[in-house]
Amino acid sequence: MNTVKVKTKEVRFPVSEDLYGLFYEDINRAGDGGIFPEMIRNRSFEDSLVPAGCTTDPDRMVYINRGGWPGCFNHGEGMDEWAENVPYTPVPGWYCDDAEMAVQETDTLNAKRAAALLVKFLPNGRIWNIGYAGASVTENAAYDLTMFIKTGSKAALSVTLEDPSGKVYAEAKTSSDGGEDWQKICLRLVSNGTCHEIRTVITCWSDAEIRFGFTSLLPEDTFCGHGLRKDIVEALMATHPKFLRYPGGCIVEGMSLETAMRFSNTIGEQWERPSHNLMWHYRTTNGFGYHEFLQLCEDTGMAPMYVCNVGMSCQARVSELFDEETVDEFLQEALGALEYALGPADSRYGAMRAAAGHPEPFSMKYFEIGNENRGPAYNERYEKFYKALKEAYPDVIYISNTHTEEDGLPTEMADEHYYSSPEFFMENDNRFDSYDRSGPQIFLGEYAVNGGNTIASMECALAESVFLAGVERNQDIVKLTAYAPLLQNSDYTAWRPNLVVFNNHEVYGIPSYHAISLMAGNRGKVVLESETSGERVPPVYFGVPGIMSARPGVEFRDVKINGQPAAISQMVYGGVSENESTYSFTKADNPHPMTGKNPVWNRTFEEFMASGFFPGMSADKDVCWAVFDGEDLEEYTFEADVRLNSEDDVTLSIWNYHPETDAGCNEPKDPRWNMRSVRNQVWRISGGKGTLEVPSYRTRGEIPSVDLDVRYGEFNNFRIVAKHEGYDCYLNGKLVQSKRHALHDTVYAVATADGDDLILKLIRVGEQCDVRIVLDCEVAPEYTVQTLSAPLDAVNSFENKQNVSVKTFVHDGASSDFVFRTEENSVNVLRFKTK
Repeated sequence: MNTVKVKTKEVRFPVSEDLYGLFYEDINRAGDGGIFPEMIRNRSFEDSLVPAGCTTDPDRMVYINRGGWPGCFNHGEGMDEWAENVPYTPVPGWYCDDAEMAVQETDTLNAKRAAALLVKFLPNGRIWNIGYAGASVTENAAYDLTMFIKTGSKAALSVTLEDPSGKVYAEAKTSSDGGEDWQKICLRLVSNGTCHEIRTVITCWSDAEIRFGFTSLLPEDTFCGHGLRKDIVEALMATHPKFLRYPGGCIVEGMSLETAMRFSNTIGEQWERPSHNLMWHYRTTNGFGYHEFLQLCEDTGMAPMYVCNVGMSCQARVSELFDEETVDEFLQEALGALEYALGPADSRYGAMRAAAGHPEPFSMKYFEIGNENRGPAYNERYEKFYKALKEAYPDVIYISNTHTEEDGLPTEMADEHYYSSPEFFMENDNRFDSYDRSGPQIFLGEYAVNGGNTIASMECALAESVFLAGVERNQDIVKLTAYAPLLQNSDYTAWRPNLVVFNNHEVYGIPSYHAISLMAGNRGKVVLESETSGERVPPVYFGVPGIMSARPGVEFRDVKINGQPAAISQMVYGGVSENESTYSFTKADNPHPMTGKNPVWNRTFEEFMASGFFPGMSADKDVCWAVFDGEDLEEYTFEADVRLNSEDDVTLSIWNYHPETDAGCNEPKDPRWNMRSVRNQVWRISGGKGTLEVPSYRTRGEIPSVDLDVRYGEFNNFRIVAKHEGYDCYLNGKLVQSKRHALHDTVYAVATADGDDLILKLIRVGEQCDVRIVLDCEVAPEYTVQTLSAPLDAVNSFENKQNVSVKTFVHDGASSDFVFRTEENSVNVLRFKTK
């Protein structure tokens, strides 16, 4: 029987106060139209402007940064799917009737506005905005419109909130006396009903030429009255978060110097904040800016964590390294962000904070220097930023993107990111057991199951919970965690999965949301010693075998699976020729075309991937890779005679498997097998050495290699015996290397205490089972159980938001030694009262 022993008298360490938090990034239109409840899309009239630092094709389908990375543009509508869902308009989000519209890049509202909208109205002419897949109004609720106009003559205007049939839900009238100055108009509209397909209509009752500088419509009812969408914030708070990481993410780096995040562009009046394109294929006006971030943290008790740009753009999209003068500018931006939060009201940025309604300082507990940056260029910038920031604000905890302590740099906390398959998270519950306790603290800044057979499912939540249980057992060194990404507007998806999904009036959490809420809502004060024993099983891998060579010319023959001749089922890369039953890898033009998006984007993305910048996305043109037979196998023996030269790099791959899930970036995809999409394990033979690797798993440190007695220039027999518990590698009949899988527990546990409350988190992987629970103290017989359980492929949706959700039970019969029966595939929290 599976057994969990809890030793209440052996306290290991206090829990990490801020272990569970949130990571916000403006992705999937999470900001404007999301947590910032703007109801007018393209309120700045700037969406159709080509992103700064980029070029575009003649039809304006894509934009391309200076390094060649392409993003989807569609003349400002963003992703292909978004553009296809609305009628064409030259001004994204805006339409007209008996009027002419044109975007103007001169005579804008202020120096920070890049465009204005010039409208020539006929009598009773109208312009309207369709919002973010419509806007939502509620009966008797009030909405505030702010717009800036300039017109040379008098004009009478009305603003109505209408559904597509023309039914009016609210109306307000205004006028302009004309003149050369911008006129600010504020109107309050109260809805007479509830509708989720609202458009905002502006009607001019006479001939007039009007220039619009900025137009915004916001609900009056917001979270704590501070401008954020209530249901989204309330959903986030249900996860019991202790910190909020802001503003990202890849958007911090930007796709060019011009689109890199600057804190100074996210403060001040909404209409004075410059907009800019995000690499997630749309433009933001930074409605959820730095002040709103700090205010939200104060309103909810979360510790703020700000992420600054360190003087380089996104390294995953051909990084630009900013020159020394510009790096100094970004350092001053970082110092300015800290001063805005922490400085006195008479300081430069503290005065701006006071002018925004908060004379007293906010807090700032954590500060991350860069995002997903690495290498010598990052180290140089990190060291410069760290020294300057630490000297100016020594009480703030500073976070490095990598283990910079390994390069001799001061490192308080290192940020590690994990996006992988369920198997990775299941096999790494003990990942942090062996970390050096004298090293830096660890921040799991981004993690999620984003590959495998299912996405946003119970399977993902279960695997992540196993990983988090291991984190909780190591929270003396792992201090912070945050699932990523956080928010997804279901009508504007650029990445999946995401923790919380919303449209313009509804919100739900994926199963991982409920698992995290359960784990974070039951923390305790101290971590107790506990032991788990019982059934352990190997992971289940399946797939087909393969042979890969870094270049043509490698020969092979007598390929067998389980002693039977095996044929090539597909050439993933390169080609092959046959001569008297001997096969030779040849160079072949078998391109991997990108598909799924508009032809321009497919082609441009394909060219970018073929450039070789993104390792793993496409192979070198010389790489050859064959896989054999087509039936997925779990246990098998694969062998082949292979002739190679000393300079050849040959890989025998095991359990090659290509999942069909659509996860990660919503970009053009290579539908064929490729190095990035195929999951496998490999035996690599290079330079006279053999190395065993799991390419899709991130590991720290070197993977051990062994010397091999390869007879170069002759045929060598390579044999792999793949079994459930691992695999053995034979060279010319001799066992030379072996790998044994880490066995999975089928029950995982971590115990904490808070006074006389004993909390046991117990995760079951598999069918229902009995678990013996042994305590070193007496407890009351009645105890509560919170359980998250569902079939592995179960998901949540707008139609069934609570399909996978936590259920609470009261049980009887607890004692110092008793049996608890788990549900199938479940995350459980048992709470006892100690006597």
